[in-house]
Amino acid sequence: MRAADVPELRAELSAFANSPDGASYWEGHARTVDYYRSIDVTGADLARAVQNSLEGDLFAVTGPMGELAVAAGQSLGLFDMEAQDLPTPTGVLFFEDPPELLQGIDGDDLPLIIQGAAWSVGDDGEGGYAWITPIAQMSSDQAIRLGGPRLLPFSMADEAPAEERERMLFDHLIVTLRAAWLLMQQPLSEESTLEPDRATRKRLRRVGREPAEVRLIELRRPKGASGQSGGDGDREYHHQWIVRGHWRQQWYPARQVHRPVWIAPHVKGPEGAPLLGGEKVNVLKR
Repeated sequence: MRAADVPELRAELSAFANSPDGASYWEGHARTVDYYRSIDVTGADLARAVQNSLEGDLFAVTGPMGELAVAAGQSLGLFDMEAQDLPTPTGVLFFEDPPELLQGIDGDDLPLIIQGAAWSVGDDGEGGYAWITPIAQMSSDQAIRLGGPRLLPFSMADEAPAEERERMLFDHLIVTLRAAWLLMQQPLSEESTLEPDRATRKRLRRVGREPAEVRLIELRRPKGASGQSGGDGDREYHHQWIVRGHWRQQWYPARQVHRPVWIAPHVKGPEGAPLLGGEKVNVLKR
């Protein structure tokens, strides 16, 4: 998967979602899948949610950034989300190199590789929600397909039951997406834009799609020795130690909320002091 491929991949998925075959596909889901019957949605509801999602901004996440989202997502606790916690109200995100956690067996015992997801935010007056549509590839097939969309309630209480059972492939996607959304808005990520080349623009316009830029999300390279501080306040330390990556709650005055902020792994303590747990640290830089 390359970021440059994302506009045309979105065009292919949108063409299916807006076709009679797409309408029939969602109608079949609404009639036969217990989940959709339990939340009383129709095929038209599903089609509308998917179509709206696919019209959003385009994102491509590099391999290292995707791996960080997976790792950080495993320790991300539940919190009451808001629409502002997502980078855009609607969007389409592809992983350039899908993390291993997003490769496995789905609920129908089919081997899948989740390549990304589309989302659209809604509000039912009870805290809001997002429709999440997985974008997946069969392990034995080259075609990229849309999976059945699911609701992600923003209320922490509504999400709790999913944490009490063994996580399925879709659950891992949600965990990774939630972490990615937060990380994309923090200084450790770096965003650049890619414009479709001339040939891609011509192909997109030929099928009635206006070319759109792709927002490439990369892991920012650390500068110097930031984060290797010698202590807190006036406290004096005589050793260095490794601080593992973790989430910390940070207060956002403008929004009047606390939100998780990822603190990257780093060495803390005075430079040159002995390292607790060993005398040598090997640092692997990407």
